[in-house]
Amino acid sequence: MFLSTLKGLINATSPKTNPVLQMIDPTVSLFASLDGHTTMSLGNAVGSIICNTGLVLGLVAFISPFSVDKKMFFSKSVLLLICVILLLLLGIDKSITQTDSIVLLAMLAIYMYSNYRSVVEKGSKSRVNNTSKVKGNNNLGEWIRIALLFALGLIMMILGSRLLVDNGVIIAEWIGVPQGVISLTVIALGTSLPELVSSLTAIKKNHHAISVGNILGANILNIVSVIGISSIPNDIPILSQNMSIDFPFMIVLLLILILPTIKKNKLYRFQGLIMLIVYLIYIGILYTMYI
Repeated sequence: MFLSTLKGLINATSPKTNPVLQMIDPTVSLFASLDGHTTMSLGNAVGSIICNTGLVLGLVAFISPFSVDKKMFFSKSVLLLICVILLLLLGIDKSITQTDSIVLLAMLAIYMYSNYRSVVEKGSKSRVNNTSKVKGNNNLGEWIRIALLFALGLIMMILGSRLLVDNGVIIAEWIGVPQGVISLTVIALGTSLPELVSSLTAIKKNHHAISVGNILGANILNIVSVIGISSIPNDIPILSQNMSIDFPFMIVLLLILILPTIKKNKLYRFQGLIMLIVYLIYIGILYTMYI
């Protein structure tokens, strides 16, 4: 019982994803907020959604078009769109406040619980078949090894997040662009690399459902977890660039991903190409504005 519950809680972050990796974006944004670089917090979250959708899923679909699990894709897509609408509504006053963070974290709790319930339901169906495997892994040495690896990953994640924020500020000053632009592009790409690697590995093994489920889950967490947590120490301002460029591109990319896929239950190569092109246009516009 303990093992199945622990496994469910770990998997509740996002399907088939290392829970430590899912904490990279919140940690980066939290460090940025604590240091007073609040525009980097929002930039990292929104930039990761844009990068995950336009670059990662666009590349995956372009390389290897695939059919999706209708029920999984529809449920996660609807929840993602609800989170986007919630973010826009909370940002009407041009900032995400500490009060707003409560709403976002409540949505995070709902998302985690729904994922946990789905994991428990799937686990109950295969409990008999997996009983021997669980017993085989239930030994002290194995748990010590897992705990040490988890701790090592956590330490490296914290150090990496600290380096991303500090050097992101330096890069922004050196190039002469706002810190938010660096977080929307360079830092967002850095925090999206785990999704990119896992998605490319998944299509190599013909496990496409992992790719799309991973990205949709990561995008949801970028809103309810990353922005929710990083707005606790300091209010996060929403700049005119966020409203006029970043949010519209985020919404366009999500609609290109979601609407055709829900209708046909498949991601097409042309669809992936369009997402890649939109992503590159977005990057081009950001840097031509300031350089």
